[in-house]
Amino acid sequence: MAAFDVVVLGGGTAGVHVATEVAGGGKTVALVEAGLIGGESAYLACLPSNSLLLSASRGEPWEDAVARRTEVTGGLDDSAPAQRLNRAGVQVIRGTGRITAPGTIEVSLARSADKAEGTTTTLTYSDLVIATGCEPVAPPIEGLSDIPAWTTAQSLSSRDLPRRLIVLGGGPAGCELTQVYASFGSQVTLVEAEPRLLPGEPAFAGEILAVALRRAGAEIRLGSRATKAERTADGLTLALEDGSRIDAARLLLATGRRPRLGGLGLDVLGLEITPGMALPTTTRCEVAGTGGQGVQVWAAGDVTGTTHTHASHYQASVVAANILGRHREADYSAIPRCVFTTPSVFAVGAIPGAAEGGPATAEAASPDHGPGNGAKVRRMLRIARAPSNQAEAAEAPAQGGAPPAQGGAGPRLITARVRLGDTARGYLGQDDLGCVELYADTGTGALAGAVAVGPDAASWMGEVTLAIRAKIPVAVLADVVHAFPTYGEALQTALRELAGTGGSAARADQQEKGTGTLSELDMETPEGDAIEQHQEVIADEAVASARREVPFDVNEADAAEQERAVGFDDDDYR
Repeated sequence: MAAFDVVVLGGGTAGVHVATEVAGGGKTVALVEAGLIGGESAYLACLPSNSLLLSASRGEPWEDAVARRTEVTGGLDDSAPAQRLNRAGVQVIRGTGRITAPGTIEVSLARSADKAEGTTTTLTYSDLVIATGCEPVAPPIEGLSDIPAWTTAQSLSSRDLPRRLIVLGGGPAGCELTQVYASFGSQVTLVEAEPRLLPGEPAFAGEILAVALRRAGAEIRLGSRATKAERTADGLTLALEDGSRIDAARLLLATGRRPRLGGLGLDVLGLEITPGMALPTTTRCEVAGTGGQGVQVWAAGDVTGTTHTHASHYQASVVAANILGRHREADYSAIPRCVFTTPSVFAVGAIPGAAEGGPATAEAASPDHGPGNGAKVRRMLRIARAPSNQAEAAEAPAQGGAPPAQGGAGPRLITARVRLGDTARGYLGQDDLGCVELYADTGTGALAGAVAVGPDAASWMGEVTLAIRAKIPVAVLADVVHAFPTYGEALQTALRELAGTGGSAARADQQEKGTGTLSELDMETPEGDAIEQHQEVIADEAVASARREVPFDVNEADAAEQERAVGFDDDDYR
């Protein structure tokens, strides 16, 4: 029996970070992991997916893309991260752990050259960290076990490029893998049972992404559930609820994941966890309901239901701080959600309609947000106005306070929307596949959430994440100056609208000054400007005034050698 201050079950992003931090703080630590040290994100999820997406965007052939993916993932060799843990003072134990009593773990050791199968060891702890990650969930489809199918992890570690592929599931992973395989030449059909892609986000995000995936060559089937799969001589046939059938060489399951908690012995700690259920945690990331047993139990990562690598790392930092005696609480108000397609999708914070689990807003379902919908609209900003003071007073509780939230929970939000094509940067790059929505809390006046679809959206939406986390008032954000020409100008437009400094007031000011907009760049110019009036060029013969003599001889052949000084005023630079 070996005694440790801390035992970490799971060697993914969260487990590795907790173990390293608490070992650095002077604790004795054991990390138990039967699979790859570093977790699926580094080997079978985020990194290989992004590697293939980048290779596709560069037009690389499939063989080169696979070679680059192998390089990025280290050939699924985790010896380097295991050695880093050892150097940090963490004892890595290859195997699976099961709680046998509060403070005691029995580990079934993985078979190796010096350990026979079935060998076990016992560990004791004062603090237990559960970070065992998540596992794929197979949908209830008749005949699924009889056909050639991939999990997302298998698809991201295979060298095969199927001629025809069905991707089942229109969430982030399904959309990314659809674009990957379609870009490299597979005939891909993406099937999603919900009426739109990315069902957890506002409708416009999934609609714009669907257009992009179709442009990449993928077929999108929405609103019909898969019911039956059959093996054929060429692969498989998938039947849908609407009666249609799809033939393919392989099926890729991107239908969701669940916390990996089976076989851990959580009942010993008094926890009743059903399959698919996440571990309930406090804001300190301590597992709820495990107090009073003389030990402390913590959780971080996918087992808490927060399925993002960066969120796992954040929770791990919270757990490590609390184990080391530095009180810290997690704040989940600004955890980014990303889809790294082209265009990419970035979402953070609250979205309208999230409490009900339905569509985002009436505006979100409107047809004016996406490309290819007819005439170009000058102003692509839509607002769900805050209620009037009288309405707020009528809806507020008798004792006063904030107005009731939408759907009975969460903040009351107002929405501002801007198309990236209406920014100068979008005009320069002809990037019409893009849109941003910002959501402000009418009760606090602070930014509460945002969703953006556009080129590398995560790179220019970072300030929004900070603003939400810091609860910065929209009125302050509206005064932030964004560099020209960048996509950040879309944020500036939306923020000013939310703060009440844009929109109709600006147009009224233009009319009063006799100015208007120039082209699609929203630059001001006098209404009488010759550029806007498209004046005709007058022939030389029609000019009544006498020509001015040039005060030097002009020889066209020598023009390049003649020096002429041009005067500039510093204020003329644009």
